[in-house]
Amino acid sequence: MPLRVIQRMPASAMRTTLVFAAAILLRLGLLYFGYTDVDYLVFTDAARYVARGRSPYERATYRYTPLLAWLLYPTTLGGLWFEYGKVLFSAADLLTGWLIIRILRRRLSQEKATSYACIWLLNPIVASISARGSSEGLVCLLTVALLWATLQRRFVLAGGLLGFAVHFKIYPFIYAASIFCWADPTHVGSVIGVTKDRDRPIWLEKALAVFNPARRKLTAVSALTFILFNAAMTKP
Repeated sequence: MPLRVIQRMPASAMRTTLVFAAAILLRLGLLYFGYTDVDYLVFTDAARYVARGRSPYERATYRYTPLLAWLLYPTTLGGLWFEYGKVLFSAADLLTGWLIIRILRRRLSQEKATSYACIWLLNPIVASISARGSSEGLVCLLTVALLWATLQRRFVLAGGLLGFAVHFKIYPFIYAASIFCWADPTHVGSVIGVTKDRDRPIWLEKALAVFNPARRKLTAVSALTFILFNAAMTKP
């Protein structure tokens, strides 16, 4: 980065840049001096199976979506490509940190948001989990992206992320109820598209009030995304 550009950067932006630079160096160091998790060996073995046109579940103890094996397809090329998955998971960590800052910036200054994000970005435990080859970094990225999309009131995107996250690993499903409850008129505005009709039963009026447009989008898109990914990953 040219010296003039650095000198013109605001102090808060400079701090954020330095934090991410340190986070990248931390992960590079762990990639170089770290070790390989046994799960990563399972992932890469499954990738070799799909590269040969076989099922990843032929690899004993592989209990993940076939999509993960396909994502790690480059590891089958040999050499340094074997480390591709670790780099991918570490990059997901960094992107998660960036989203954390974006979320915190809703109510905090850039400097404070970056300081709190350091708990994630500069945490050696978080960094080592991805650098050793665990896919949890991708799940965390999907979960934080889901939170960001919800706070942005982008419920179609949030539904897609929720459905994909649950397909990737089941436990993000626990956040569905919280997001559904949060998407009430207090947070998403007036209930557009729901008008009172004296001819409708009271129970129907209440049901329409509960399932406002935001909640309908979230439910429909998440269910459709989950079904489509499961169908695509299921061999006929």
